[in-house]
This record gives sequence, C-alpha cells and structure tokens, in this order.
Amino acid sequence: MAEADFDAPEPRNNDRLDNINEIEMARGLPDQKPKNGGGGLGGYDPYEDLRGSEIDVGDPQIKLKEKERSVTSILAELAAIQQQGPQKYCILGTRHCSYLHQQIIELLAYALVLSGNHVYTSGAGGTNAATIKGALRAERPDLLTVVIPQSMSRQTKESQELLKEVEDVIAMPQNDDLSLDVASKICNSYLLSLTDQLISFAFHESNTVIEATKEAKKLNKLVTVLFLD
Repeated sequence: MAEADFDAPEPRNNDRLDNINEIEMARGLPDQKPKNGGGGLGGYDPYEDLRGSEIDVGDPQIKLKEKERSVTSILAELAAIQQQGPQKYCILGTRHCSYLHQQIIELLAYALVLSGNHVYTSGAGGTNAATIKGALRAERPDLLTVVIPQSMSRQTKESQELLKEVEDVIAMPQNDDLSLDVASKICNSYLLSLTDQLISFAFHESNTVIEATKEAKKLNKLVTVLFLD
C-alpha cells in the first residue's frame, strides 16, 4: 500500500519570530523590540525611552541676584549701625507691641545713645514710649529729641508724664485742628528731615509707619523695617 504524501505545515509567524530571536541571541545580536508591551505588560513598553518631565523653574540667576541684593542691604545696615561717629536715628513704630518687643526697643535705644548716637522719636505709646525710656536710661538727655504731632495738652496722661523727663521736646500746636492721623504724618516727615536713618517697628497694616518708611527711602535714608507679625 502506497504511503500517503503529507505536506509539512507552514510555520506560523510567531514561530518564525521565535526562531529568529533564538538565532540572533545565539549570534550575540540584540533581541528585537517586542510590540504592544510583549510579555503581558499591558500598554507599558519596557524598551521605550522614558524621559523625566521637565519643569520650567525660570532663570536661577535671577533669584541669586535678589538674594545678593538682600544680603548686601542687610550688611550695609549693620555696618552703618556700627559705624564710628555719631549718627541721627529716628525710631518710629506701632503703639500695639508686646512687652517683649518694648524691652527690645528699649535696649536698642539705650545702646544707640550709649554709643553717642542721637535718637529722635515721637510721643505716642508703644514703640515710641519704649524708645524714650531706653534713651533716658543712658543718662544722656542731650542725645534724645521727641517731636509730638500736636500740643502737649493733646497727649495722653501717660505720655505727658513720660515727656516731663525729656529735656528736648518739640510740640506742634499748629496741628491741633487736624486729625491725629494727618498730624502724625506731618510729624513723621519732620522727624525724617532731622535724621540720617530710620528704624521702624510695624505690622503690615501699620499704614502710617509704613508710609514713613516709604518716604524715608525716597529721601535716600537708610531704612530698617522690623515687622512684628
């Protein structure tokens, strides 16, 4: 009985791919890149060149320059405070400051007068009162000047009692018909005209004090602002 002739089945495409991969691996050639994440990895392709996302952070030199300007200004302020020779300091600030802040302000005024500097301030409570007390502790009445925005009778009893200890008090009775806010701005402008530098203690909502700092900068005064909030 004659043997039946059977044609050998054609190899499937996958079988051909496997054979090619085996031959290439034997030759030391790189394997072909599988498609569709071959190997049951879903849509992720392990052969894909994944690049990290880029975030635009701007020019780093800009921030560096701002920092350098800030440090330079701070060093200038410190150098000016330590500079030899008498300086005229105007100290202004908010009425609403804690006991700790008042102690710090007193110590600052005391140190400035003790070093031979002339301190100028106004007559309100809080920052200005602490400045007066600190300057008086240095026992140099000739280095303390207080300018009040209106006449002495318009000041509070506490301020009047404290101002009795000050030898050089300049009153502005011509401002009695003005509101205290307007009179204070006039007083601050006059104080700035007498001094070389301004040190202010304020909250970000202390409009009158902040306006004084802006005016001092326009006059090219050296300004140090210490915010309490």
